[in-house]
Amino acid sequence: MKIYICDDSQSDLLRLQHYLKKYAQEENLEIEIEEFLTARDMFLAHNAAKEKPVLLFLDIYMNQIDGIEAAKKLREAGIKTSILFTTSSMEHAMEAFQVHADGYLHKPFDYEAFKHAMSKVSGQLQTDYKTIEVRIERMSRKFRVRDICFAESDNHGVQIYCMDNVYRANITMEGLKEQLTEETSFVTCGRSYIINLAYVDSIDSEVINMKNNEMIPIPVRIRKQIREQYQQYLQEN
Repeated sequence: MKIYICDDSQSDLLRLQHYLKKYAQEENLEIEIEEFLTARDMFLAHNAAKEKPVLLFLDIYMNQIDGIEAAKKLREAGIKTSILFTTSSMEHAMEAFQVHADGYLHKPFDYEAFKHAMSKVSGQLQTDYKTIEVRIERMSRKFRVRDICFAESDNHGVQIYCMDNVYRANITMEGLKEQLTEETSFVTCGRSYIINLAYVDSIDSEVINMKNNEMIPIPVRIRKQIREQYQQYLQEN
């Protein structure tokens, strides 16, 4: 997972980098850290990146564009990435609330304070990077749950569709359903399909149009149910 740190203090950048690496090791997380001295540089990197960050550390007091202003620009652009502010003053607490920040780190902070702040976002980080494990051609492979568009039963196996490829897994549809039981974005569509509502582009009278350009037929008996599940998902997300 990618994490951005934006702070015009080199010593604070190094402290956060050290704490993040230590935390990742303790929590068995794979992270990639990118550091920026200005919000402008961070915006440029974010716009160009294929993999967006799941967490931003923003210093409030920076030259040109401060952390609060940077967060507002991100939220106005529809970016819902978790944000933790780092600051030497708590006077911007109300503004932080307005941009839906996940917390503050009050400088100078130690590792215990850092871990406490991370506890507020760790659940979301784990959810974003939750994986399932299946066998592909006699080899075990992990898939990030959020990368799966849908799955289709195929004889004694399952075809797993992602945006970039299709994989035939040596697992039954029931076995896959068990691994996805707690994933609220996944719904069953008849006997042959499990779909990730996050990848639904639209629903017509008889088919679901997926964002990877595949079309999934909807059994007549559950068409109303599927539409209701999709509408509820849109309202909640």
